[in-house]
Amino acid sequence: MRYEGVVFDLDHTLFDRYATLKALSPEFCKLFDDCLTPDMDAKKVGEHLADSDKKYIYYGWSKVFEDLCNKGMFNPLPAYERYRDALLTLFQRHAIPFPFTYSVLEEIRNRGLKLGLITNGKGYIQARKLQLLKLSDAFDYALLCGEFGVQKPDRAPFDHMAKVLGIPAEKLLFVGDNPVCDVDASRKAGYTPVEILTTECKLPDVESARLQLKTVEELPKLIDRLQKAPL
Repeated sequence: MRYEGVVFDLDHTLFDRYATLKALSPEFCKLFDDCLTPDMDAKKVGEHLADSDKKYIYYGWSKVFEDLCNKGMFNPLPAYERYRDALLTLFQRHAIPFPFTYSVLEEIRNRGLKLGLITNGKGYIQARKLQLLKLSDAFDYALLCGEFGVQKPDRAPFDHMAKVLGIPAEKLLFVGDNPVCDVDASRKAGYTPVEILTTECKLPDVESARLQLKTVEELPKLIDRLQKAPL
């Protein structure tokens, strides 16, 4: 059996969330000028935003915010809703791809494989990210779970993707970073998961993927190996 398609997650996979958080930090500082501690300049804020995201994002935005508060970034503490809404706004202005995002997608398409995307989050925000990343037309089908009405790890987005691409799930790779929403969910839907190790956040009692890569940059070579001797 040979693989016929590759389906991607977006954040932490094709979208460099850490570089983006650092890029939006000057605007974040202006929005929170009334409650950032005096020693917090844009560089420090960007580093804190990226570090807390890297360590706690799988536990939700509220846990990331809690860590930022524990770091002493704010005094007085803003409301969580203010922090959340600010980032949701700023993610519609800033989005940075990994340096290799475009070349990897091109290499995979040149190998004759179809490309798909399944991304969680609010549909209008993820659509805007794709615009900013210049990825709106990069896939044979992009499924925005916020518009679809069901989020990963529910199986429905994976089943729908396979149906639209016209490829059996067992002939699809799913590439993403989240152990629950990407790895475990795609495996249960019949895909072969490829886990991208871009965060330091760990979830207990979740089986890791047999196939792991540090970044998506390594994916074309992995595909070449799998096509010669698939799992």
